[in-house]
Amino acid sequence: MLLTSALAFTANVNAQTPWSMQHISVSGIDGETKSNVEGFIQGYLTQPFDQQQQANIRLSVAQALQAVGYYHSQIVITGKPNDETLNINIELKEPLNWSEISVVITSAAKDDKAVSELLTNLPIKVNNVVRHDVYNQSKSAIESLLLERGYFDFKWVKSELLINKKERLASVNWQLDSGPRYHFGELRVSKNTQASQYIQSLSTFEYNSQFNSSRLSEYTLALNATPYFSSAKVYPLLKDRKDGLLPIRVDVVDKPANSFEVGGGYSTDLGAKARLKWSKPWVTVDGHFFEGNMSLSERRQDVTGSYTIPVADPNNDVWRVLGGLQVNDDLQQGVDSRIWNVQLQRQWLTDDNWVRTAFIKREHETTNQDGEVFKSEMLLPGISYAKKQNKGGATPYWANERLISLEVASDSLISSTSLIKARWNNAWLRHYEHRHFVISRINVGAIVVDDIHSVPFNMRFFAGGDQSIRGFSYRSVGPKEGNKEIGGKYLVTGSLEYNYQFLPSWRAALFVDAGTATNDFSEKWSVGAGFGLRYLTPVGPIRLDHAWGVSKDSKSTRLSIVIGPEI
Repeated sequence: MLLTSALAFTANVNAQTPWSMQHISVSGIDGETKSNVEGFIQGYLTQPFDQQQQANIRLSVAQALQAVGYYHSQIVITGKPNDETLNINIELKEPLNWSEISVVITSAAKDDKAVSELLTNLPIKVNNVVRHDVYNQSKSAIESLLLERGYFDFKWVKSELLINKKERLASVNWQLDSGPRYHFGELRVSKNTQASQYIQSLSTFEYNSQFNSSRLSEYTLALNATPYFSSAKVYPLLKDRKDGLLPIRVDVVDKPANSFEVGGGYSTDLGAKARLKWSKPWVTVDGHFFEGNMSLSERRQDVTGSYTIPVADPNNDVWRVLGGLQVNDDLQQGVDSRIWNVQLQRQWLTDDNWVRTAFIKREHETTNQDGEVFKSEMLLPGISYAKKQNKGGATPYWANERLISLEVASDSLISSTSLIKARWNNAWLRHYEHRHFVISRINVGAIVVDDIHSVPFNMRFFAGGDQSIRGFSYRSVGPKEGNKEIGGKYLVTGSLEYNYQFLPSWRAALFVDAGTATNDFSEKWSVGAGFGLRYLTPVGPIRLDHAWGVSKDSKSTRLSIVIGPEI
């Protein structure tokens, strides 16, 4: 690397007798350039100042300016021992620009489209101001991509940054030999495990296919998503690469025969909640697994169990039998209900990674509304398509969630009524600079039925609550007969929310929600708006919202607390 520069220095400091600098003032520049200089010289504070230290400071200031393209500048250093302050005044001259960017890659990577695309879109560009950080970022980007795509023997043949101080220009001359691209070798499993068949079947790559680190990431996620392992790690054995093949190591830790999880939470809609989960990953040697859940809150109690039979992929290609009981105590004013159901599911992935679930469900419901008892039984075949994508774990910064479902019933097939019920839910999260977040939600539903009164209470549509229209109590938005809430055939709700992250674990929120549950769309839409706080935790944010029922005549407010993910 060749670096040349021309910087003028003027000093007017009594440096014969050392004195301590308590303050350093930088003037003549601002913004990022000033911040960069201050960062370079911060370490000199409180140190004794003498002639050697003066030379060191000059050098640090020069390096800070060169890093952002200013190779021709005048630096004036003045100071007074009495007030222990050092003043640095900088007059910037015209910065250097990149005049030529030459990147030549030889061997296998020269024909790699991903590498060619990266070279076309490198952040370092001709005519841009010279910046050392962009230079290093561009070089690191090339190295990272080569490693991600299996060029483990690459080497830099030439790496030059050439500065022409007279013409105020700079050029880059890079030559790189990528070497061969390695292919996936054999899978080496660290231990014997009952799930060895799934370690093979879940592999996201074939033997002797071209290496790509994203395949390893997908494979790791797939193994950890199964019910069989408490942890799974997948990594290449670089020291064992040979003849163009790279062996892959798989380290797994089996889950115990029985495991239990205890948890809890809180929402304004349902109150405090306790949860117990029992998992049994090996009911049979073929990998059948069982899961039981009990969730107890102040207003709702659930007990469910599921027995899953893998077909090929225990995550996404299964048969499943489910059953459960749900008890709702005054979930809506004057409404109690008991619902039990049993369900048979067939779940598998579509070609574009939607989770497709075909099911047939048998459901019994008994509802008591102000002393009036309703009983129903339904046989509901149906199908759903769901797709969830997110980045960022429990507190995602990017996410999409979509659900489409359809279920039908006929009074000629052991059902209390004939109906068709369809739903579409969509949630969307995006960020800007990891500080600004926008969240939107849309929920739409419809029931095709002659009389809403014949529909089981839990299948009718209601709106309102922490996850629906804030500012309105849980399931309080919908058609009424007198003071009784009867629910609707149709549902439309939407939400738009903005979050601003002002501290590492804190966000402020502004939101507006709107929608209706209705039988004929004659009611005016309900609108809620407000503000809130989000405290980020490893299990998801704690959300505190204060919302106004804007469309209410009373304009009353409602405070809500929810623990759990935004999407």
